[in-house]
Amino acid sequence: MSSSTSADAAVRRVVLVSDRRLVGQAIGAALTAQGFRATVLDWPERRGIRAFRRRLSLSGARVGVVMCDLRTPDLLYDVEVVVKSGGIPWVVLTDSEVGPRWGTVLAAGAVGVLPTTTSTAGLVRALYETLAGRSPTPPRLRTRAVRAWEDVADEQRDLVRRMELLTHREYEVLGALYDGIGVKHIAEASGVAEATVRSQVKSLRRKLGVDSQLAAVAMYRKSLDVFPRARS
Repeated sequence: MSSSTSADAAVRRVVLVSDRRLVGQAIGAALTAQGFRATVLDWPERRGIRAFRRRLSLSGARVGVVMCDLRTPDLLYDVEVVVKSGGIPWVVLTDSEVGPRWGTVLAAGAVGVLPTTTSTAGLVRALYETLAGRSPTPPRLRTRAVRAWEDVADEQRDLVRRMELLTHREYEVLGALYDGIGVKHIAEASGVAEATVRSQVKSLRRKLGVDSQLAAVAMYRKSLDVFPRARS
């Protein structure tokens, strides 16, 4: 293999991170068929971000793709952590509509955001645009998304930042409390001890900076203005 060919192969190293690993593997296979060298990494655990960054470094990737629907603040936080990792440019693929959530990850440093309906050919073009130092997100949509986040009231932005501190499980428990489900029934439905759920409630209250379960539920209700619940 010539040096120029080796260099081209190095440039086409891409890393993929998805909250749905099988989806990440499928996209990785599609990109490999298009001449990229794709590595799929597990979704980073909050306590294992150093290990995630080591794996990212070992991949030798020149560009990254993170796939997530950004449906909850904790997932949004994880995506922000990813796009700030490794010193490589990141493109975000998401089911979320153009709005504050797109603006949040763009403000965090993502080079571009694209819908998950983007074709393989479209993603390939986006990766080459990113490698060339350009954003694959059209300027009109990029401006619209960032303005949408900037237009969110300071109080709501603070609320989202607090919600981002919760683990996914704590966010689920808070959502169940909002639905009027008691701690006992949450425990039974989850197959865990009631004491475990009470501990999770105590933890989420501490992270949100409130002294009652009622106040935590009220914060969750306000967060729905930015993170509306998925339709059943």
